[in-house]
Amino acid sequence: MHRKGKVPHPPPFDHEMRFSPLHLLALLVLATTLTQSLNAHARGENYIFVNFREDSIDGTFEIRFDELKEGFGVDATAGDADPAAVIEQNASKVHDYIEQNFAIGPEDGPPYTIEWGETSIMDQFARYSFRSDTGPLPDLLSVRHTMLYEMGRFHRGLLLVQYNAKTGINYGEEYTAMVFGPSNSEQTLDLTDIPGLVTPGQMIKQGVLHIWIGIDHILFLLALIFPTVLRLENGSWQSVNGFRRSFLNLLKIVTVFTIAHSITLLLAAIGIINLSSRFVESMIALSIILVALNNITRKVRGGSLWVILFLGLFHGLGFASVMGHLPFRVNSLLKSVISFNLGVEIGQIAIVAVIFPILFALRRHPSYVPVVLQGGSAVLILVSGYWFVQRALGLG
Repeated sequence: MHRKGKVPHPPPFDHEMRFSPLHLLALLVLATTLTQSLNAHARGENYIFVNFREDSIDGTFEIRFDELKEGFGVDATAGDADPAAVIEQNASKVHDYIEQNFAIGPEDGPPYTIEWGETSIMDQFARYSFRSDTGPLPDLLSVRHTMLYEMGRFHRGLLLVQYNAKTGINYGEEYTAMVFGPSNSEQTLDLTDIPGLVTPGQMIKQGVLHIWIGIDHILFLLALIFPTVLRLENGSWQSVNGFRRSFLNLLKIVTVFTIAHSITLLLAAIGIINLSSRFVESMIALSIILVALNNITRKVRGGSLWVILFLGLFHGLGFASVMGHLPFRVNSLLKSVISFNLGVEIGQIAIVAVIFPILFALRRHPSYVPVVLQGGSAVLILVSGYWFVQRALGLG
């Protein structure tokens, strides 16, 4: 019996509730659908490396193998086929597509004609060399890029300047970029004043974009957030009474995760840490499994923040691998890393700001623990388990 005037605690949730075979089948179907439709950490980028000569333009178009397969039916890694031979045999098909979706020329005239050269491969990219005879180049060039946007609204094209005769600058490995997307597919390039780096504002946008399309990072956040609106009492889950306590739980977790991935993002960007992407991506998938499994079993309690800190280190390495594909000058590395990480945090805050109030509002519902916490965590385990096997064994 409760004393008069005291508000009784809500009854504990039945944390021993079991799923029926129908529930498990539904979770399996959902997980399978997610693994087929979501490509974790998809970068979705193609590259155009360009040299601006006195009276010509030359360079290479680079397209990922997986996008060649999806967009053109060209599978460079099928069976025992020679990837270079497959790329060469299907080059004309890709050439025609590029000519329809890329153009560069004077602002007040027709685009330059592209003459195709040799094809080659590098890592997981097919490379198509080209040249255009231009005559004396004007100061301003109009560039149109609509390549591969049909593969997703987040797809981007990067134009990287290696040499510019107008200014006599040989950029070498310090590339300068124009970034194209569905919302900015036509831009003007001033050859007398090409920006020497991706601006901090652009790096912030890239950070926001990559947390939003990094499905594995979002799922890790979900696994961390699910239990923040609950507390354990006598072995049973109970809802947190006040918003302040729940918010402090969230703040501690997000802060630790932020510190962890910020550390390894910086260390990897400056070259102190260099782990294989296969290992890092496998660990990111495993991190989701471990946190989601703990949501169900509640084995780790007092040391959970240390676990989050450790697992978050691998997410920072994942962000670093993505940022490594963005073009920026070495002498602005620290500024670029800070800007990119700030974008990641802004994107992360936006996700939390949407999800957390919903979870807080649902926390008292009897189905929160069996459906949202345990059921949601089970889905995360199935999806991440698929990714882990795929990545660890090199199957995708």
